[in-house]
Amino acid sequence: MIIRQGIDSKALLVTFIRALPRLIVIIVAGAVFGSGLHCLITFYRSAKAMFVSETEYYIDFADGRLEAKDYYNDFTWNDVIATDLILGRMMMELGPDYDRMTVKQMMKADILSDVRYLTITIKGRDANQVSAVSNAFEHAISEFGKSKDEFDLIYKIEDNGVYREQLVWFVWRAALLGAVIFAGTAVFLITLAFVTGDRFYTKTDVMKYLGLPAVGLLYRSGNEKTGLQERRLIEGLKALFDKYKKIYLLDGTDGRDAECFLRELVSLGADVDCETMLLCEQYHTEESAAILVIVPFGKVYREKITDEINNAVMHGGTIAGAVLTECDKSWVDMYYGKGVKA
Repeated sequence: MIIRQGIDSKALLVTFIRALPRLIVIIVAGAVFGSGLHCLITFYRSAKAMFVSETEYYIDFADGRLEAKDYYNDFTWNDVIATDLILGRMMMELGPDYDRMTVKQMMKADILSDVRYLTITIKGRDANQVSAVSNAFEHAISEFGKSKDEFDLIYKIEDNGVYREQLVWFVWRAALLGAVIFAGTAVFLITLAFVTGDRFYTKTDVMKYLGLPAVGLLYRSGNEKTGLQERRLIEGLKALFDKYKKIYLLDGTDGRDAECFLRELVSLGADVDCETMLLCEQYHTEESAAILVIVPFGKVYREKITDEINNAVMHGGTIAGAVLTECDKSWVDMYYGKGVKA
């Protein structure tokens, strides 16, 4: 009978722990990819880097007009500088060689903290144009301050001149974003591979997904005859030989996994007659023989081996059980507990 149960959260946790080295490499690769992509974008932008003029103005509000401080914010200034009161005056000074919409798009106003300090940033592809627009703006806003009763004066207090835009080649956010995306994708794929049940990690998985008794498990390497899991496998195989004269090994890779299992079993020196364990070259077996299904650890295998099992049963084969092979010893020790009965 197939065991019905939810996700084995402990097995999933152990899988993540064992995957940590790979996850760290993936996270580093994501960070490198993110920062590298940002550098490529910056390199592309560097060929089109703009010239920048950043100027700070002081706004001296008129006495008794403190309410003006409440509505002269970023939004208000960006709207005001695009009107005829400022931009119109600028265009009169700049002359017909300048396009009004282009000049408007070059300017940006910011109130960074105190409403009395207005920062104007002007960007353009030509340094002379940026300088001319900056000078025209200074004259226009000075006149604007004199023409409005909300202000006493508006005047320049700091001018950084015209300089080429400084591009940042490395930013932590790009590296962090790349690392998060790569890590998230890896975690998703590991979780998806685990929950779909196409891979076998424990003897319970064999019983749950294949509906077969789990005879035991064998490690990929480091098998010891005195080990707990190895002893249980040997006991399970002996129990099968008490019932059947021959055991045919069935896998989903045309005998490759079965051969690997036999080599490890022989090298283990198990007190089992390995010569009577044969590769299942045909599904039909005699009454005194049974089929032992070989299931490798952690590989996409469920559909392959299920199809083989169904064909074997249709041809009259007797399925006695299954063995989980090529197991990760560290994984098994973490899951079952080293030296603790499973």
